[in-house]
Amino acid sequence: MACCIGLLLVSSLTSQQNIQKNAEKSAAYFESAELFEKLGKGKQDATERDNYADCISTGIAYQLGNTEPIEGTDRSNPFIRILEARFTQDEEHFENVDDGLERAVYEGAEGNRTYSRYWHGGAAVIRLLLPFFDVEGMRIIFYALGIIINLVWVIFLVIRREYLLAVPYLLGVDAGKILFGYTCFEYMYVCLFVNIFSIVIYMIMNQNVKKKELRFAPEALFLTIGILTCFFDFLTAETATFTIPAFVSLYVMENALNKPYTIQKEGEDKKKTSPWMYLLRIGLFWLLGYAFMFLLKWGLCAVVLGPEEARLALSSIAERTVGEVHETLNTASETVGIFDRIMILFERNFACLYSIPNGTAKGAVRLILFAVPAFFYILWFFFRDKDSLHGKDKKTGKKEYSFFPVYLTLAAVPILRFLVLSNHSYLHYFFTYRALMILVMVLAYWFIKTTILTYFLKSR
Repeated sequence: MACCIGLLLVSSLTSQQNIQKNAEKSAAYFESAELFEKLGKGKQDATERDNYADCISTGIAYQLGNTEPIEGTDRSNPFIRILEARFTQDEEHFENVDDGLERAVYEGAEGNRTYSRYWHGGAAVIRLLLPFFDVEGMRIIFYALGIIINLVWVIFLVIRREYLLAVPYLLGVDAGKILFGYTCFEYMYVCLFVNIFSIVIYMIMNQNVKKKELRFAPEALFLTIGILTCFFDFLTAETATFTIPAFVSLYVMENALNKPYTIQKEGEDKKKTSPWMYLLRIGLFWLLGYAFMFLLKWGLCAVVLGPEEARLALSSIAERTVGEVHETLNTASETVGIFDRIMILFERNFACLYSIPNGTAKGAVRLILFAVPAFFYILWFFFRDKDSLHGKDKKTGKKEYSFFPVYLTLAAVPILRFLVLSNHSYLHYFFTYRALMILVMVLAYWFIKTTILTYFLKSR
């Protein structure tokens, strides 16, 4: 937490003069692009880039080091600047955020709006890189970095013959269009964390297996992931940073428990080392890191900036959960009832996951959403392996511990997330659907494991 706050403070000390040139280039870049830009040939919602949010992040980055006085605020204090997270937008005259960014950069317009409920770690990264690159250049760098990390991770799994993990993982990130995620600051951090922390937890768990003891505590890693997710993410598909590394670690644990030894400390209760207890522990630690990082920000805002800032944060929570949604983006249109809201948000998120083209009739969308899992169920029925279904290893005849309920619980996390944050999932389905990557991974893994395909892809 201290390092995260330190990153913001260091970024705020970067002089305006050093970032001015690339800030101007960035403002011109956003002016030339659509605020909600669909990438790729298909122009699907699933590949929509949120330049609106990236404009805000760039605006906050620009104002982090702006010490020009604003009435009622001591802008000479960097701690106040990072808590306020100001950017420029004239809401009274319906100004778009790209126009506000242009006024701030070219005309020196003050940061008249605060966005204090988030930490905006991404804005700190943007400001630290602005002396060297404009936004377009940063996006290219992170896109290349994302591709490299994915390639390294998959090649590493293939070299280790972890095909049962590699194939579902690839299917999951492909369904989540993760490569598109690297081209937008708003989505980028979740997409990077999914890969980076999957690699780290795989190494940690395998080291524990190799030494036949718990040499490294996975809970510490998941606590860290929760903190960093809160600090960098803009509430996109945040649960993926927990569910996907957890899936990887459960895969390693499953393979370990089906071997002659288990990962267990001497004298430790077996209930504490069960996959259920393990999932509960790492889940709680991730949630603690994520929630307390938010509480720290809101608490600091309440103490330093006044209780009004904390009240705004709490009101945003209410809006994202039970706030009204409308039939169209026009708030004058009719509001949607709770049943229709739930139905539509799931349709929209799964339609993005399935890459269903825009403009497809609602009836056809619902047919596809039903037909695809039905097809794979029929396929599974004819290719299922009875030994696997009964929990027996084909080679040894040894009965394996069934991890299926644990995996299924993990896959249900994004469903719960959609229900809790129904307003947010309804409006921002074009990026929240990436939380469903874990569902694809789990179902693909279990499909392979319980069918004859497992004999071709079994790692050991």
